[in-house]
Amino acid sequence: MESIFDILYIPMGYLLRLAYSLTDNYLLAILLFTLVMEIVLSPFGIKQQKNQVKQASLAPKIAAIRKKYAGRNDQATQQKMQNELMDMYKQENYNPAGGCGTLLIQFPIIICLYNVVINPLRYICNVPKAEVEALKTFLTESGVTLDIRNQEIGIINHIRDNVQSFTSIAPSLETAVIPDFTVGPFDLSQIPEISFSPFNWLMLIPVVTFVVMILSQKITQKFTYQSPETADAQNNASMKIMMWTMPLLSVYIEFQMAAAIGVYWIFRSVISTLQRIIFSKLIPVPKFTEEDFKAAEREANVKEKKPAKKENKAPVRSLHHIDDEEYIARQEEKAKALEAEEAAARAAAGETTESGNEKAAPIKNDDKSAYKNKKD
Repeated sequence: MESIFDILYIPMGYLLRLAYSLTDNYLLAILLFTLVMEIVLSPFGIKQQKNQVKQASLAPKIAAIRKKYAGRNDQATQQKMQNELMDMYKQENYNPAGGCGTLLIQFPIIICLYNVVINPLRYICNVPKAEVEALKTFLTESGVTLDIRNQEIGIINHIRDNVQSFTSIAPSLETAVIPDFTVGPFDLSQIPEISFSPFNWLMLIPVVTFVVMILSQKITQKFTYQSPETADAQNNASMKIMMWTMPLLSVYIEFQMAAAIGVYWIFRSVISTLQRIIFSKLIPVPKFTEEDFKAAEREANVKEKKPAKKENKAPVRSLHHIDDEEYIARQEEKAKALEAEEAAARAAAGETTESGNEKAAPIKNDDKSAYKNKKD
């Protein structure tokens, strides 16, 4: 082991060498290598899916806590809400960052694969570093110009047709597997360059990578649980820019590296998308009804806000009564009841008129005299 990074480079080089020995095709070897790597990393994908299922199962509780503090945007309240959310996560044994492992581990894999691809003599052919340096020196002194970015690939392209002539300089070449990087019009060991005359076929690899990555993101989003906050963020302009930025950055990087890196990215995007679909079917995300959210609100002691009273635009008739209309109606009913009682009393005393509501007719003078004599 000549470098601490050989802990990763040597196993990956062995895997790529084995894949090439089985397929005898560098493109298929990368496909097989990518498939094996995704299978090896599948526990991270399963863990990520389980983390999403756990997050989805907490959706009613998360919504209840957020509703509890809705409409209060001051810093103290927001901090209190975050503390309550973190306490709930801790109680439920949920780690919000638990699904980031797969994303974080992909970058080191790409770096390792890049070093394996640009150093095929060392890691695919398993030629010691001292012999690689001896071959470089010999070819340089012989007038062979090697691209500084792809020196080992240039050496392989130069010695492939006559390996036995160089075994005296690098004895390990006698048993080495010498890969052929050419697949049809593509030489996957070369760096893509923009050229139309003659047409550089390697230009298509970054373009295909860009298209595949965009489609992969859109498909993956449909089979990945997103909290309401995440879904809203996806619609923000910044998130849309990020969705396009990463594929564009990949295109730029591919024009700086061997085309095999772009091929790996294409295969990985396709395989990881299929893997995401399979995991979403095998470990489905739970769904909840409105009643589940109401139950979570009751558990979190969320008080239902009463609707604001409509402003009464009618003129106020009294300063002593809350509702003048009801007061006036009650007074009218009392007046009618009083009139009815008086009318009944008058009827009983023989003072009622035909209508029952008019005052009794005045007594005539003759009747007054008769009434007076009778009284006396």
